[in-house]
Amino acid sequence: MKRLLGICISMQMTFVLLFITGINPKLNSYVGASIYLIIGFASLVISLYLAGKKFLLGISFSAFTFSLIIICFTIFIYFLPEAGMPPEIPLFE
Repeated sequence: MKRLLGICISMQMTFVLLFITGINPKLNSYVGASIYLIIGFASLVISLYLAGKKFLLGISFSAFTFSLIIICFTIFIYFLPEAGMPPEIPLFE
């Protein structure tokens, strides 16, 4: 259980490091969105599993909340239009 929690938190820290270091603009938009969504959904599943097993509920809930923030942030940045500009990755044309 501790190993899963470590994996979950390390994935979330990887997201933060990728975002802060500015590696994302060097990547293709599709690659960047895929990486962020994989990190978000994988950490979401792990945190839900840990919360279901009642393992450190406070930390599991915090990891769950941060996973939702990662997913919502990715959807907002890549898939929604903003201020009249088209989205980075158009879903429907």
